[in-house]
Amino acid sequence: MVFVSTLIDASGLPFPGRILLVAAGALAGQGRRNVVAIIALGTLAAVVMDHVWYIAGRRGSRRVLGFYRRLAGSSGEAAAADYFKRYGAATIVLGRFSTGVRALAWPVAAAHGIGYTKFLLVDLFAAALWCALWVLLGWSVGDRWRRVAEEAGLWVTLAGIAAAVLVLAPLAMRMWRRRARARGARRS
Repeated sequence: MVFVSTLIDASGLPFPGRILLVAAGALAGQGRRNVVAIIALGTLAAVVMDHVWYIAGRRGSRRVLGFYRRLAGSSGEAAAADYFKRYGAATIVLGRFSTGVRALAWPVAAAHGIGYTKFLLVDLFAAALWCALWVLLGWSVGDRWRRVAEEAGLWVTLAGIAAAVLVLAPLAMRMWRRRARARGARRS
């Protein structure tokens, strides 16, 4: 479960992989699972998927980046490239903690010359740090996870709704503007 859920989460698809890492950590906190094994499996899954994106950026960078340009607007690649110029490998570490950045950063890293060995080492560190954070959060809750989940349930639901609105509203506006421009161009 840990490997597959983290693999899906690292793909950039909307999936609660981090929540499952916290739950697995809570099981480890109860003594029912090995916390080191959970962190290792999660790290391995994250690194595998990150490398799929990195290789996609290396082999088909124009097509992959073109896809992201359409989703994020044309400035997305330039902003990601600028992050790599300013912060270098730290972009990979920071990108691990942000799904939006991560989905664009890995192909951009490959397309803008971050070498494979450097990417592998930094990504391994970033994935282990990211995975350990979520698993150890669950591990620290341990037996108290049900009570914590019940108390946090409303806040998590409201935060999820707010996040969905913040993500979907700009995309909906962009699509609406494109269609409006297309209608205006047809009328001209």
